[in-house]
Order: sequence, then structure tokens, then C-alpha cells
Amino acid sequence: MPALIFGMLVVLALVLSIFGLIKNKTWLVVIGAVLFLPFVYYFGGSPNTRIIIVLPFLHFGSAYALYQNNKMMAWSLFSPVIFFVLFVMGIVVINQFGN
Repeated sequence: MPALIFGMLVVLALVLSIFGLIKNKTWLVVIGAVLFLPFVYYFGGSPNTRIIIVLPFLHFGSAYALYQNNKMMAWSLFSPVIFFVLFVMGIVVINQFGN
């Protein structure tokens, strides 16, 4: 059950953030960053993934760059968040359906 809730929060966070970046709505990116925090908190507890703690800072930095009307910087700061989520989802799918 927690995996389902985390999964839905992450997907909702990404959708809100991407929509916010496309429509220049800073508040949507901030809401997406807040919804992304439980996912980061969960993965940040492992000693192997302590670097993930930087992702919320990148997410909030993306919102700030969007607030400053610097869309290219906003997308650049947000792209590692997208890649990490896709990486984790890929691992989950491979482990779930690989065997």
C-alpha cells in the first residue's frame, strides 16, 4: 500500500511540475516539489542513496528559476528529477515483470 501511495504522489508531482513549467505557473512547481518530498525522504534513508537529498533543492530551484522567468534554467534544474524517477520506475518494472 505505501508503494502505491508513493507511486501516485510521484506521478502527480511530476505531472503538476511539468504542467507548471509549460504554463509558467511557479506555484504548481512548488506544489509538485512538496508532493515529491515523501519519495525523497524514503530513499534518503538508505546509505547508498544519500545524494538523492539534492533533488528537492533542484526541484525548488526550478520553481525559483521559473519565477525569475528563466525557463531554460528551470528545465535544466528539473531534468535530474525526471531522470531519477524514470530510473526508479524502470527498476521497479524490470523487477516486477522481468522474471
